[in-house]
Amino acid sequence: MYINGADLRKMRLDAGLTTVKMAKLANVKTRKTYENWEKNIGAPSMNQFIAMCVGCNYNSSKFVKLAVERQDTSENLNVTAARR
Repeated sequence: MYINGADLRKMRLDAGLTTVKMAKLANVKTRKTYENWEKNIGAPSMNQFIAMCVGCNYNSSKFVKLAVERQDTSENLNVTAARR
């Protein structure tokens, strides 16, 4: 998995959104589902990920490119580089 829970959390915090808002963007019923993704329990679908990127004002292609090019998933992703 190229995009991990820490990346989702950083994206959310950088956008100033709550877990409730992120769950709504991803069209999931409860914030708990989104919170699990941040804990690397499950993962959003591609459509859900794109919806969250759009809602947080990120370019999903740039975000994925940064994640794929990262050498080690324990490295923090510079999510601000994926801003629109």
